[in-house]
Amino acid sequence: MQALRFLQTEVAEVADHASAEGDVLRELIAPLLGRPAPFSPTAATSPEAVTPETFRARREVFEQLMVFFPPEAKEPSAGLVEVINWYEEGGGD
Repeated sequence: MQALRFLQTEVAEVADHASAEGDVLRELIAPLLGRPAPFSPTAATSPEAVTPETFRARREVFEQLMVFFPPEAKEPSAGLVEVINWYEEGGGD
């Protein structure tokens, strides 16, 4: 709910709703409202269409939004290799 409120109050006020920026905002808000995201020419249609720069930018936004979620709703902060090492050292006993 906080993510939706943030998008509606902070981002929507400064977004240009008549441009591609507005399309992106609608794509971000739609799933939070339980609606399918509207089709937009800015949306990638396949994973191959996502450039490394786009992936990094999306990941950065995702990580910024994650501050609004409790720890149990987030992905683990430890990497898979760290978890395996911890388990092999007897941490799983």
